[in-house]
Amino acid sequence: MPEITLREYEPADGEAVLAAFNRIFAEVQHGFRPRSLLEWRWRFVDNPAGGRASLALDEQGRVLAQYAGLGVRLLLEGEEVLISQSVDSFCDPAVRGGLARAGLFVQAGRPYAERHGFDGEGEDRLMYGLPVPAAWRVGRDQLEYSMLSPLWRLEGESISLERLESEGDVCVEAGETVPDGVDALFDVVAAGQTAVVIKDRQHLSWRYDARPEGEYLWLHARRNQELVGWMVLAPGAVEGRQALWIMDSLVRSGDDGARRALMAAAGRQARARDLDTVARIATDACREWEVLQNLGLRVVHSGYSFAGRSYVPRRPVAWWTEHLSLALGDTDLL
Repeated sequence: MPEITLREYEPADGEAVLAAFNRIFAEVQHGFRPRSLLEWRWRFVDNPAGGRASLALDEQGRVLAQYAGLGVRLLLEGEEVLISQSVDSFCDPAVRGGLARAGLFVQAGRPYAERHGFDGEGEDRLMYGLPVPAAWRVGRDQLEYSMLSPLWRLEGESISLERLESEGDVCVEAGETVPDGVDALFDVVAAGQTAVVIKDRQHLSWRYDARPEGEYLWLHARRNQELVGWMVLAPGAVEGRQALWIMDSLVRSGDDGARRALMAAAGRQARARDLDTVARIATDACREWEVLQNLGLRVVHSGYSFAGRSYVPRRPVAWWTEHLSLALGDTDLL
């Protein structure tokens, strides 16, 4: 049995982690595209909420396993706190068996949870992710994962959405970067909400504008020059379903005119790309179920589910399921 070292990652570990990640995922994931060092740095170094990872290395310093996550800033009852999305975790298949009863994946995962999961300043109050079946079983049995929520797909025909009538005083323009006014709009929308992922300029610029391997389109909705809504779109496939995906959007509650105008513009953008479907992802806490269905989107059960672990004793996983709404942009699927 090789001598194993467990420790926190450092920015200088990028090339070693990336070599292991690209090699292992190429073996187990059909159609896998190697990740670049720029993309890795974007995730784990440039993220304004921080990246975190626990590594298992052999005597030569090769990375054999990783348990990792991306920090997410959250407004929790008016207080800014951290949660995290678990991503990019792996274990080298060549050493998965026989390395101690818990397994190398769990050996990396336990110190990660102990180091970053806590109900305190600078720590993750919730860890969530989209585990594959094998990771879910290990997480449930060894790392105290619970099921947070199924992941629903809401989809509509682009030609129908394009025909939505919208109010004449709302103007929607396409852009390539985060628009002016997003911070003020977020403050208005977030007021009174119990738990909401912070979608301010700092986060949005990092998540969409700065991503090296992303392809995103912004839609800006304005009324009398004031930003009243925005939407981020990405063409691609999720679960093999080709569509123009709504990564994220924000509209003031009750502003149906702005929402209709954005959905109509999304339909036009999809048609321009010869895509028949506009789709988005939602959890059970989605606050827009009825509104989106009234606009022509139908609800379909996806093959994904959110799992996670709460580190706030008075807020078990069931509480997060009820209060925290997550979008496609809060995952790394696109």
